[in-house]
Amino acid sequence: MKDGIPAQGMDGAPGIAARFTWHPLYAGRTLFDVRDELVEEISADQRALAIVMEAAEEKEDDALAKVLEIEKRWSSYDLNWAETDPGQFADRILEWRWQQEKRHELFPFSEMREAPRAPATQPAPPSPTQSSWLDWLKRLFGR
Repeated sequence: MKDGIPAQGMDGAPGIAARFTWHPLYAGRTLFDVRDELVEEISADQRALAIVMEAAEEKEDDALAKVLEIEKRWSSYDLNWAETDPGQFADRILEWRWQQEKRHELFPFSEMREAPRAPATQPAPPSPTQSSWLDWLKRLFGR
């Protein structure tokens, strides 16, 4: 198990993709699918925000409305979301959604953020980057 996400399927069988069954937004979908969707959405919104900020001088009112819309979507998770790696950001959101699935409770993200983390006995491995993502997936599903 890494960061609350199972290293095998929900039934404990290695190599079977963990799947949401209870969560109202993601029921029937695998962790892979949800993560991919989150990464795509975050990346698209990061690009959109950059474009809007470049055009802000010409159309101030339109730019402000769009910035507020995008910021509202992601700022509750991380105020620095626009500069954060989309994969790492998606992993934090996915961890929260998986905890909701396990608890069968739609608790707020702020509860995850405020929960004290147990001190690590050894340094935590770096978060999966683009190059190590495939290795992480292999460990996750035992292939």
